[in-house]
Amino acid sequence: MKIKVLLLLLICLGMAWTAPADTLKLKNGQVVYGTFYGRSSQGIQFAGTDGRTQIYPYQEVESLNFGPIPPPPQPATPPRRIVVPPGTVLLVRMSETLDTSSAYTGQVFTATLATDLAAEGYVVARMGTTVYGQVLEANSAGRASGESQLKLQLTQIVIGGTAVPIVTDVFDSKGKSSTRRSFRRLFGGAGLGAAIGAIAGNAGMGAAIGAISGAALSVVQKGNQVQIPAEAQLQFNLEQPVTLPVLP
Repeated sequence: MKIKVLLLLLICLGMAWTAPADTLKLKNGQVVYGTFYGRSSQGIQFAGTDGRTQIYPYQEVESLNFGPIPPPPQPATPPRRIVVPPGTVLLVRMSETLDTSSAYTGQVFTATLATDLAAEGYVVARMGTTVYGQVLEANSAGRASGESQLKLQLTQIVIGGTAVPIVTDVFDSKGKSSTRRSFRRLFGGAGLGAAIGAIAGNAGMGAAIGAISGAALSVVQKGNQVQIPAEAQLQFNLEQPVTLPVLP
């Protein structure tokens, strides 16, 4: 008999332990989890998870639900990798000076991102990230056609210590020994304002725009030569999509 009573007690304890919890929501926004014990003229008798039993007046109760405690909402998990589409702007700051008097076709140059790189609302590369490029054409007035010209293209972006290949359009700066010049996508004055407007269209870029200063934003012509000084900021646009990991 004692064994049967003991078994019955254990079963009751197990049922109490696994019994689904109830949820009492009050009109002031408070939510109480626990066990509903009944109703009376005074209100609803409810025991919280701390074991304390209280009577909640009906006028204070918004709803009463029976069942397990709902799990807390899980934050949305961002995608691990996203595709940065063609047309995305990369504004870079040159790490070295390129001059038509010394630059050569095939030369590799280094720059850094002047703003965060983002797509679909997620940042994939921070300002200061290293990028590499290549001189596609370098002509010096007096030793070639009499017209100085530099053509540049970005080729890689360093993500997590790995150089990821990218394909951008060509930055073309051209000068002549005369006063005629033809420089494309140079920043300074009104051109800087237009560039900022274009960059602002990319999600996540706005916060970094304030870091762009008016200094060192121009390609200069020194005599017959074209020079892109260190710290000059140049704009490139992706021509092919690239898949990059989302930064935390």
